[in-house]
Amino acid sequence: MNIRKCLAVTVKHLVLAAAVICFLGPIWMMFVSAFRQTANILSYPPKLWPDDGNFSNFIHVFSMQNGVFGKWFFNSVIVAGGNTIIVLLLSTMAGFAFAKRDFPLKKMLFTAVIATQMIPSVATLIPQFLLISKFSMVNRYSGLILPCVASAFGVFLMTQFMRDIPDAILEAAEIDGCGVYGTFMRIVVPIIVPTMSLLAIFNFTQQWGSLTWPLIVVSKGSMRTLPLGIASMKDLTGSVSGPIMAATLLSFIPVLIAFLCARERFIAGMTLGAVKG
Repeated sequence: MNIRKCLAVTVKHLVLAAAVICFLGPIWMMFVSAFRQTANILSYPPKLWPDDGNFSNFIHVFSMQNGVFGKWFFNSVIVAGGNTIIVLLLSTMAGFAFAKRDFPLKKMLFTAVIATQMIPSVATLIPQFLLISKFSMVNRYSGLILPCVASAFGVFLMTQFMRDIPDAILEAAEIDGCGVYGTFMRIVVPIIVPTMSLLAIFNFTQQWGSLTWPLIVVSKGSMRTLPLGIASMKDLTGSVSGPIMAATLLSFIPVLIAFLCARERFIAGMTLGAVKG
């Protein structure tokens, strides 16, 4: 019995180790390539440590013409951050309405919102671009942010979580004099912090790495986001695999920081939502 148990534990740890290597291996190779010269990146056998590397790739990135990398970075912060804030606001309010309020055609509207998830995103690119062009939002932050703020996944996630909030808590708040908005802000929002953090991580990561929509709606080099800018680096300076890896590594750092910060809020929100009195 002990042998079987030890064998099972060993197999489990081997599987976990293999999964970690599969997930972290590409990230580590990106880190190694960011410090190596372009000519040495594709050398065989591949090196797992940048012992021949330096910071020349990063210097190349920050010295590109007119500080364009900084503009790309700033654009990504504005687009991903602004979109995430609006998505959280709309999704939480819509989720509260669908979960705890009564209004005509509620079930039909909720079904229609969820049904939009079955529509491929590429099928809406042309209609969205025509609308953006009609409202003169091409090459503007509004054109990058607004078409992506309607999140059916966010509404569904918030609705399902809010349905588990006891109605007695909301009724007690109304008895104490809280209106609808007071109940939402003072009672509901603190409870749903864990889910809001999850949605924020998911949406911020998705928008930070988005390439297709910026590629369609942006034509000015100064309005490019990081994914679009990094994809254009080869066209700007020729074969620059090393600087591209350095720029990709720099673009990965904010996502990691955002995840770590949101993870702390996630744990704090779980503790707050679990306290009942």
